[in-house]
Formats: sequence, structure tokens, C-alpha cells
Amino acid sequence: MPFRTTLPLLGFLVALTAFACSTEETSSTSSGVGTCTTNDQCTAGTETCDTTIGKCVAATNGTEIGSGDGSPASVTFTEIYSASKRAELVDLAFAEKDPTQLWVIGYGDNSVHVGTGVTAESNGTWKEYLDPAAGHFMHKPPAFEMGADGFWGICGDNDNSQNDPRREPNYFMGPALFTTDLEVFAKQNPEAGLGLGSHYDMLHNTSMCRGIAHQEANIYWTFNGQLGSIEKNNFNENHGPGFDDHSDGEIYRYVEGQVKGVDGVSSHLFYDSSDSMLYIADTGNQRIAKLDTTTGRLGGRLPLRNEPLKKSGIMEDATIEDVVPAGTLEQPSGIEVKNDLIYVTDTATATFHVFDKTGKEIRKLETGLKAGALSGFTFGSDGKIYFTDRNRGKVLRIDPNAGE
Repeated sequence: MPFRTTLPLLGFLVALTAFACSTEETSSTSSGVGTCTTNDQCTAGTETCDTTIGKCVAATNGTEIGSGDGSPASVTFTEIYSASKRAELVDLAFAEKDPTQLWVIGYGDNSVHVGTGVTAESNGTWKEYLDPAAGHFMHKPPAFEMGADGFWGICGDNDNSQNDPRREPNYFMGPALFTTDLEVFAKQNPEAGLGLGSHYDMLHNTSMCRGIAHQEANIYWTFNGQLGSIEKNNFNENHGPGFDDHSDGEIYRYVEGQVKGVDGVSSHLFYDSSDSMLYIADTGNQRIAKLDTTTGRLGGRLPLRNEPLKKSGIMEDATIEDVVPAGTLEQPSGIEVKNDLIYVTDTATATFHVFDKTGKEIRKLETGLKAGALSGFTFGSDGKIYFTDRNRGKVLRIDPNAGE
């Protein structure tokens, strides 16, 4: 399997760029600046709306994982960064305000790694961070996701027993909000004086969290591994770094008992604004599911976790259904939706899969890595897939081979 640290040819990048829609080309179908929110704002037949960046792009068929025979040799895996194995890198994302700043999280030691100036031509400069209160706000993080206005959400795969002197669980856990501002992140705010690190907000009804997805503003969806449910969390206004007023938060619980996690494995989520569906790597049920977030009616209130909430409730009769039923994937983990295609990692087989929204498999790529290596992944501004190798503590990029 060819792992390398050399960089792709400039001519190849130019060819990729030629596929992107220009401002002039999309002005008649979008808003005059190439932006979009739905496919019908782009040129029919040749373009789709990439809702991850809000722009019209050339329609693809999943060839970001190569177009050859799907073997490890059909692509090149380029190493971008290497951390300690104990970090267990599990997820990564480029910053909203800087597409060359790559953030990576470590499940094994609660670490955050930031690469600055990561491009097709450069692996960037890297620095490792540990928030002063990471043991609560991001302990064993399975996933995180960039949000709006320079903030990002994260959750922890734990029951908070690590913070009890008797190691007894109190389940006082849930998603937290942080900033990409490196002048603030991972520093204790002296004005707060509470020893709560640099977190900007937190909610506490999602223990053993396995995945998180951003919808809009400060709204995030989480996978509750303890209850087998999906939660919609709205932080509303954040309280500033290191404070602890969470009273304006809202939490709504969906489909309790209908999803299933696997201990120690990330079950990623993706919210698709084009169809209001939440796509779920339902690891324990060996399927890809989708939750129609427009369905459900408000039932009873959630039991409180020692904190006041502005609003909360259990959503009854929400619609969840299979996209890829059990039988194709062993342990789906990472998931992204781009150009109406669903990209998935199977951590048990160390394989990437691409499906259309009907569940039809378009292509797959065996990485040749050991079981447990694959988890989260992301698309760079170069259109390529960046992913973590959890077993070895590495960040890699998929470079499709020329002519494949």
C-alpha cells in the first residue's frame, strides 16, 4: 500500500479547479455569487449544490475515493500529520473561517491538534493543545463538528464517572461549545475563575455520546449511546469562555431505543440542509439510517440533569428509516453527505463506501489498514478526503491516482 509524503502535481490541481463553477457561470442560477442552498439553484445535469460549503460544484460520482478497482493500490494515501498513538485521533475538520486550518481530536487523551497552512502543497505547521478542563468537556471525544461564527461542537463518550472520587457515574454529560480562536482556546479565562477551561457552553443530557452534527447557529444533534437516542441541542446564546450559565439551553430527544452504539466506536452524524434529514451511522445496528427532523410531536419533558433548561421535551412519532440496511456494513462509523452522495467509513473492515440516497452502493475503497483505524473524515477545499488512522495516530489524505 503506497503511503507517501510527496505532493501532487500542480497541473492536477489546476484540472480539479477547472470543474468548479465560476461566479459568472452560476450567476443565472444561484444568487450572482455562486452560492446555493439547494440543487435547483445550480445548472441542471452538470452541477449540484455542495451544502457543506454553500456553492455550486461539478456533479461527481464519488471518485474522491478513486475510480479504479477499489484496492489500496488504486489511490495514494498521503501522510499529513503524525501524533502519538495514545492520542487515538478519531475526527477532523477544517475551520470555517480558514480552510487551511485543520483541527483534529484525540479520543485517547482528550487532545486537540491544529495544523495551520494545510494545503495540497504543504502539510502545514502543527501544534497540540489540551484544554484545562478537557476531562469533563471533551473526555473521550468520539467526534466534533465545525459550526457557525468560528465555534465548534464536541461531545464525550463517557458517563462523567471520571470526575467522581468513587468513579461512580452521574451521567451529567453532553455536548460542549468551543472556539477556533487560538488566543482563547485551551486557556483558562481569569475573569471566570471557575476552573472550567475555555468552553463557551454545555448541555447535560447526552451520556456516552457517540457522534455530533451541526445544523445551524448553535444547534447541534448528538447520538446518545446510553439511551440509544438522538438529541437536538440548542445552546442559544453562549455564556463566554469558562462560565457556566446554561439556563437558556434547549434539548429535544428523538427515537429513544432505535439507534445503537458500540463501546469505543464513533457513530457519526450528518445534517443535510437540502432535505432536513439527519444521516446516522447506526453502528450497533449495522446500518445507515436517516431521521426526518421535520417530523415528531412534542411529548413530555426530559428529566433534568441538575440544571435548568429554557425548553426540553421528548419528540414522539418521529420518522427514522433505513438508507443502507444491515447486511452491507459491519460497523459504520464516519459519515458525510456531499452532492447527494453518502460517504461512510466501516471501522471493522477499514473500508470507505459511497452510496446514493436510495442506498445503492456507488463505489468503495479498501484502505488496507487494520480494523479500528477508520473513524471520522472530512473534505478539504481541494475536494479531497482527509481522514484519521486511529490505530497509529495519523492524519492521511486520499489522492486518486492519475488515470484511475
